[in-house]
Amino acid sequence: MANKDKSAASFSLKSIQASHLTVLLITLLALCLRMTAIFPIGYYHPDEIFQYLEQAHRLAFGYSVIPWEYRYGMRGGLVPVLLAAAMKMGDIMNTQSFLYWVLPHAITALLSLGVIWSAYKLGRLHSFFTGCLAMFVAATWYEIVLFAAHPLSESLSFAAFMPAAYYLIAEEKKKSSLILSGFLMGLSALLRFQYIPSILFITLFTLRINVRQWGYFILGGLGAVFISSLSDIFIGEYPLLWLFKNIQQNLIFHRAEDYGTAPIYSYFFDIWTNWKWFSLILPIPILVAAYRYPALFGTALVNLIFHMLVSHKEYRFIFLSSGIFIILAAIGSALLIEKATINFTPLHKKLAQIAAFTAWGACSFLCSTGNISHWYQYRGVLQAEMKARSLSNLCGLTLYQIDYWESGGYSLLHRPIPIYSLLPSNMYSTRYPDPIALSPSLFSASNAIISAASSGKNLPKEYRQVSCYPQKNGEKTEDICLFFRPSSCFKKETADNFEINKVLKNIDQ
Repeated sequence: MANKDKSAASFSLKSIQASHLTVLLITLLALCLRMTAIFPIGYYHPDEIFQYLEQAHRLAFGYSVIPWEYRYGMRGGLVPVLLAAAMKMGDIMNTQSFLYWVLPHAITALLSLGVIWSAYKLGRLHSFFTGCLAMFVAATWYEIVLFAAHPLSESLSFAAFMPAAYYLIAEEKKKSSLILSGFLMGLSALLRFQYIPSILFITLFTLRINVRQWGYFILGGLGAVFISSLSDIFIGEYPLLWLFKNIQQNLIFHRAEDYGTAPIYSYFFDIWTNWKWFSLILPIPILVAAYRYPALFGTALVNLIFHMLVSHKEYRFIFLSSGIFIILAAIGSALLIEKATINFTPLHKKLAQIAAFTAWGACSFLCSTGNISHWYQYRGVLQAEMKARSLSNLCGLTLYQIDYWESGGYSLLHRPIPIYSLLPSNMYSTRYPDPIALSPSLFSASNAIISAASSGKNLPKEYRQVSCYPQKNGEKTEDICLFFRPSSCFKKETADNFEINKVLKNIDQ
């Protein structure tokens, strides 16, 4: 009898070690993928640069491009302060390196590991296999990986939301877990206030009318409000006033609609584009999981419906929904496999489980084909700007026939010199004269120009082509080049009118 007990204890210990090793390996895989994803230069949306990295750069180093949202005081300080701390740390560690740019992206990627953990814990509520498959999918699904590598409010909010959702869904709700859940949900709401309807849904669904649990949850949320208020004060704004100004500008004055509107059903086309024909298959496991996780499924639906009703639409706005749906699909597929293999031998059951991991990995790879480029746009302009930064006698940079939002701003240039913008976009063509006629004054005020290779013929002969970088624009690829003249810069009043911050202020952008 003693031998049997000893054997059972030994087997149990080995099983625990194997499970820990599996979780550790998936975590390391998730970390490697995210760290790999942060290094290719490029961005998913201009907001990544101008709403967050630029403002972090201003807090850390004193200068940046300031868009209209910050002039109007309709952005909070939570994200810029977080990224500024990472930027400053990177600069302190190595002033001459690119570390100040890498660390903010790395922080965003590391925070996303909370999504991996919560996916495992949610699946683990059913079985170890379900937990591991959900964790693997959250670790490797290309959208979740790529969003994690980009400092956007949507990705940061999702990273806070998922662990909080697990604590709310778990049957045992301890005082500490409720406080932590409230804190994380509060951060999620403050990072992306458009998620508030979804957050209210899952909280009401899980806590119902339990006053004691609501008390602990609200206490945690107040902690998030306190931290957010401190960050608002740090950037020179009144706490939470940005929230009301944002609602005023976008809900009353419809400023967001200036950047495009889309029909109510357009998000379904976005999902088709990103999930391809798997979008016809994945609803099946999603609905299977929805039966066991109705709060999570309902949250994703509420967020999707809310954003469908908003005129200005971007796929990143529904990342909370798409991320939850993918995790639910992973859980649902595991549940289906466990039910289908209930009478299988241990070996055949194990092979079926391995096949599930393989199928999900292949699904992610196939869906990513042709879609990854969306997360690394305008690489030619950014590479040219990085090259310009390396020029020791750089004294002024002109974006010639290049929209300012295609650049990396000061957060990438990292040099306190004037940046001039000639705004070639049709959006501004009626507000400014022909930029070619005004260019001579800029040629003397800057000694570096970033432009398409085809526009190089318009530049004075003293500018020589330093290097060119291919950039895909739609279906065609064009070369974006850096042109440079070694002589000094001579400022002129006409040129100062095209300094990028003056231009943005004049056109209210």
